Amino acid sequence: MEHSLTKILFLLIAGIANGVKFQQWERLEGKMKHVSVGALGVWGINSGGTLFRLDGKTWTQIDPSGWLTVSSGGEYIWATRTDHSIRKGDGENWQVVSGGLVQIEASRKNNVWAVNRSNQIYRYNGINWTMTSGRLQQITSGASGVWGTTSGHVTYYRPYTYGDQETTGGDWQVISVTPPMKWVASGDDLVLAIDRSGNLYYRNGINVSQPTGTSWVKVEGVPLLKQVDVYYSVVMAVDTEDNIWSNIIQY
Repeated sequence: MEHSLTKILFLLIAGIANGVKFQQWERLEGKMKHVSVGALGVWGINSGGTLFRLDGKTWTQIDPSGWLTVSSGGEYIWATRTDHSIRKGDGENWQVVSGGLVQIEASRKNNVWAVNRSNQIYRYNGINWTMTSGRLQQITSGASGVWGTTSGHVTYYRPYTYGDQETTGGDWQVISVTPPMKWVASGDDLVLAIDRSGNLYYRNGINVSQPTGTSWVKVEGVPLLKQVDVYYSVVMAVDTEDNIWSNIIQY
């Protein structure tokens, strides 16, 4: 769905927020509770559990009900359903993957991580799911590695996963307790996060020699959000009223 991302790129006007350059936030049509942007395009799920794909600036309904979360990965789109079953496919043809999960994240290098309703953490090894240590309520897998947040809003990083490495990594490392984050998204030398009040932050100073960065920087002029995703410079997010927002960043 490169055409969708290209159109978004040309629709926005330059602006600056702190050390990272953001464009003006654009509100897209429709309402979604969850969105994902990745190598296979932009996808969304509304409050009724309907799965959509963004074609240009129009949401195309793919399947009418039963969807919980979706991740636009590298080789496949991964998704969970309301019964916690798992699917992977191209959006038209789906394969059932064994297991029961509530939230799933696939990187562009096909590193797939997920959590179940008990906050247990799993990594897909290409054949089946392997449970790892720790408990998270949300997880992200991307170019800046694997990050997650707990039900108590503590942010963690999985060492040695920076660069979207095909590895389970080391033991979870606490990054911060404050701000209390409820959602994180791993991008290229960038991690975005939303605190429990809905404020958006980015992690400053992430690079290969310092994969956890140095501090959180609050982004001003943003609607209160509940979920965000990032792919290269494209940011997609939904606010607390299910409105859909897009942005382009430079850093």
